[in-house]
Amino acid sequence: MSRYVLLTVLVLGFFPVRFLQADDGPPISIVSPDKGTTFAYGSIKNHILIWSKKHQTLSARITFTDAEFNNGQANDDTHEFRLPGVTYDETKGLFFATSPKGEVIPVARVKKSFLFKTIETLPNANVRIQRMSGNITVILEAISPNDPSLHAPPPSTNPDGGQKVDIDKVL
Repeated sequence: MSRYVLLTVLVLGFFPVRFLQADDGPPISIVSPDKGTTFAYGSIKNHILIWSKKHQTLSARITFTDAEFNNGQANDDTHEFRLPGVTYDETKGLFFATSPKGEVIPVARVKKSFLFKTIETLPNANVRIQRMSGNITVILEAISPNDPSLHAPPPSTNPDGGQKVDIDKVL
């Protein structure tokens, strides 16, 4: 019996604790409090981010269409979904959200084009549109811009193009 206990202690001692912890997902995950219902078999025709200066809120405006499944006149269905907790720094033209741990993360920026301005998400952020049987949910997710997953690995110095791995550093 003591061998099993010793073996279990040894295995757990070498097993990293981080594998036991559940992945909490991205640091920023803002689920819109607004819900919508649209065509069950429609598609997304257009989606944009808009800033309400009056209400100080960022929203996602999404237009759905049933053009692919309608033999006659296509129907459009537009919905707006607020993304609470996003702030706008007008001097920098950046939108920020704060993680539960207090980290302020940029999520979008104002992009100026020739005649008008648009808002686009940064590479570290994503607006997900979930649609199940016509029910719509919108989620803004973001990670820190310094997260290593956003950056390409350093170029290889190995002549055959592969990555050199020092087995002593890995173990």
